[in-house]
Amino acid sequence: MRLINLEDVSIETIKSFKDAFKYEKETIHGSHQLQRANNLHKWMKEIKRLKEKDYQQAVQTSHFALMTDDNVMIGISDVKHHLTPYLQKEGGHISYTILPNFQGQGFGTVLLKETLKEAQKIGLNTIHLTVKETNEASQKIIEKNNGIKIRQIRVNQYNVWHYQINIDYSNNVM
Repeated sequence: MRLINLEDVSIETIKSFKDAFKYEKETIHGSHQLQRANNLHKWMKEIKRLKEKDYQQAVQTSHFALMTDDNVMIGISDVKHHLTPYLQKEGGHISYTILPNFQGQGFGTVLLKETLKEAQKIGLNTIHLTVKETNEASQKIIEKNNGIKIRQIRVNQYNVWHYQINIDYSNNVM
């Protein structure tokens, strides 16, 4: 199992990942709206531009793929390099998703742990995450990665938990 830059993943592999969610009628969280992308080549160009520091269209974001040893993409994550007021309210620094048939097996915990290491490389030391109150699986993943519930707020028709994870630079993730 390894986390790699999403730009190093083939379009065919990303299409297979996307199609698995479509087949299962599940939602892909984060990933710069991969679920809605009609043209994966155009979407990948946008992913590459988002990583650039001076890109003015959106928050600077790095994207990653969790790959099995036999090169199956089972997860996707992203790290926003800073937070806008919107992201402070209902987005956070990190988004992640695991393929439906790999959920509930600990891969989400691994994906978040490895993504936190990437956030540390970017220079973040306090990570803000949000999760809907009804998403107990994601809450457990965050808590297994030392996430601390800070508060709960109402966003539209949902209650959203805000978590914080502090990164210890001498010892990676606390």
